Amino acid sequence: MSKLKLDSQFLIHASILCLSVLLTLNEAPSGIAESFSPPYKVVLILIHQVGLAFFLLASTSVLLQQWYFKTSNHDVPYHWYSLSNLGSLVALISYPLFVEIHFPVPDQKHYWSLAFTGFISLKIILLILIRKSISTSAKTNNVLRQNDAPLKHAWLWIALSATGTIMLTATTQMISTNIPPMPLVWILPLIIYLLSYTYSFSSKNAYKRSFLLPFLLLAIVAGLMMYFIGSQFNTISQLTIFSLVLLTCCLVCHGELRTYAPNSGSMTLFYVAISLGGALGSIFTALLAPMLFSRITEYALGLLFVLLLYIWSGSTKTTKPMPPQVYAGWTIVIGIFVLGYFNLENSFSQYDIASKRNFYGYISVKDIDTNDITERRLIDGTTVHGSQPLVNKQDKKASYYQEDSGISTSLTYLKQKGALNIGVIGLGAGVLASYARPDDKISFYELNPAVYDMAKKYFSYLNNAKGDIEVIINDGRIAIKNRRENLEPLFDALIIDAFSSDVIPAHLLTQEAFKLYWQSLKKDGLLIIHISNSHINLMPILQAHSQQFEKGLIKFKKIGQLKTSFGSDWVVLTSDLPFLASFGSNYEPIQPKRAADSQIKWTDQHYSLLSLIKY
Repeated sequence: MSKLKLDSQFLIHASILCLSVLLTLNEAPSGIAESFSPPYKVVLILIHQVGLAFFLLASTSVLLQQWYFKTSNHDVPYHWYSLSNLGSLVALISYPLFVEIHFPVPDQKHYWSLAFTGFISLKIILLILIRKSISTSAKTNNVLRQNDAPLKHAWLWIALSATGTIMLTATTQMISTNIPPMPLVWILPLIIYLLSYTYSFSSKNAYKRSFLLPFLLLAIVAGLMMYFIGSQFNTISQLTIFSLVLLTCCLVCHGELRTYAPNSGSMTLFYVAISLGGALGSIFTALLAPMLFSRITEYALGLLFVLLLYIWSGSTKTTKPMPPQVYAGWTIVIGIFVLGYFNLENSFSQYDIASKRNFYGYISVKDIDTNDITERRLIDGTTVHGSQPLVNKQDKKASYYQEDSGISTSLTYLKQKGALNIGVIGLGAGVLASYARPDDKISFYELNPAVYDMAKKYFSYLNNAKGDIEVIINDGRIAIKNRRENLEPLFDALIIDAFSSDVIPAHLLTQEAFKLYWQSLKKDGLLIIHISNSHINLMPILQAHSQQFEKGLIKFKKIGQLKTSFGSDWVVLTSDLPFLASFGSNYEPIQPKRAADSQIKWTDQHYSLLSLIKY
């Protein structure tokens, strides 16, 4: 649009603004993109629902800068881009800390739609005011100033933007993998990324290239160290080091971008290059990297890219060739990085039996052989999702499923009733399949197909199970809904074992989900929920559901005593009075009336983790 006359720009933009209101307020049709894989399905739904609005909002700062440049005798106001990123930062922080807590989803959409309509109204008013205030001299002066920026820097703009995005996404994945995923921890890298943009574009002199050099070299070394042995540090140390590495790398990428930004009409091409670079970086880390690498190798590549771009951008500032000693020094630095990476890579994977990475994350199978532990573990990030002893004398139901755990106690009780039909959301290594007797049936519902592949190939629980075992690859709630619609037999017990990681799939804990669970259970069936969690207390939600659905609730707490076992918290909700009477005195019965004051109600339209965080 920057190539068109201002009158044409105003007319086109005003028309698209009005169209975006109509498209955004319409609901997305059901079944959209159902045949696509999850990454593409998410993108298609977002494009349909908010794509045009997002495009217009994201282009606002750029468009206003271009209009300001064309209608005045001033240079491009890049500090507006700094303010734009600052606004994004404020919105990012305010959503989980305020909006999500106080407003259900329909209200959020209602108020957002009102705000978006107000935004469009103000922008149209601005178009009219600008149109009236344009002077002939301003138009003439700026026509001569357009497109005077050298296009040779376009590839550098793209590369710097893409590398910054790669570091943002890869750092977020490293934090989620190495650190037990704490609530809202993904916000930290994004805050650092936006702060870097805000600072770098606040003024042309904000970026100090020579000052950052020693910090960059230190960040490269620290980042490579964290890539291999970061999980050996405690949570605070990891967050601190990862954050400082990301901040340094982003300051370099965004500082170089501001240094090479054109003070001319080519600023539109500059912003297109930044956007293209960000998109390419996101596509690489989110879609290509999981297919190319079995681990988060893009993090190490990002560190190398930052170093190479720093060297290259410095060499383009002058027409003189790089002095031989400087060239040799940088060559040695790059060589040390590459050799160090491959040497560490060889020693790091010595315990891995297998690993796989896909849209849902990174999982591995490791054989742990120490003085106290000899077992095979299925690990998702840092969370053990089931283990199997490599020595026969060890407890076959170790980890979270030891004999006196809540799940074992509950299933032992149920076996007194005869043949069982059990549903399990969350497969892990398939340990629960070992509880099946010849006449029992257990249906597992697992979202991640890689988990099923690992459990089937590297663990014997599924293959050696005595009962009828089936594994359905689907979201547990959707699969149970389909089962209910097909009028399949009711469950004696439904086990929700999707919370052994600290990431909470909230849609499995809402009132609507629990209503579906009770419809799928027999009248005296047990709803058994694994709530072991380092950072989130799920009891208030379960207490609210026990009251709403008039069910008794018992909490089984087990403290891990063996090296091969972990402490576990299991909660059972049921109307089975004999079960409640049998275990109520030995465990932790919680009556709905006692829990009324502390309960928290989650629905599909309104839930927040903030009030459940363990401080």
